[in-house]
Amino acid sequence: MEFPVKKIILILSLTVFLAGGHPATAGNPIGDFFKRLGDSIAHPKSTPAPRRKLQKSATGKKRADSLSTAPQDAPPAAPSVQPSPTPTPMRQPMPVPQLVRAADGVPPSKRPRRDLPYGIPVPNKAGFVTSPYAPKAGFVDVRNFPGGTEVKDPYTGKTFLTP
Repeated sequence: MEFPVKKIILILSLTVFLAGGHPATAGNPIGDFFKRLGDSIAHPKSTPAPRRKLQKSATGKKRADSLSTAPQDAPPAAPSVQPSPTPTPMRQPMPVPQLVRAADGVPPSKRPRRDLPYGIPVPNKAGFVTSPYAPKAGFVDVRNFPGGTEVKDPYTGKTFLTP
């Protein structure tokens, strides 16, 4: 008889908890965070809601009489219109000259090695490749070598094949 009573109490307490109120109220910072996150995804160009500034007294508590000191008959302040900033022209980045080194030929061997990687061709630059061992070092000039030739990487000293 004790088990059904506990089950009913658990169900009632969960129902009261879930129906207790709106999840994004002022006292719920986690709910506010997720509400603002969802709003920023749904409306990416809108500005965030302004934060309220509360005046604190010397004791750190809000005083009710300090909030009611504003004159009641004063007209509301006109919203200030700020001029939009003038767009600055986009600067084109200066092209960085790539370092180019010529590849050295490797003496022909009796058995060509098939496990060597190929150089990576540079787009729009015929005869230039990027080393498979040092791709960020610079370009390798292989214009004097036919495709499939073993060449020595000038940056690392390792051997690779021309494409």
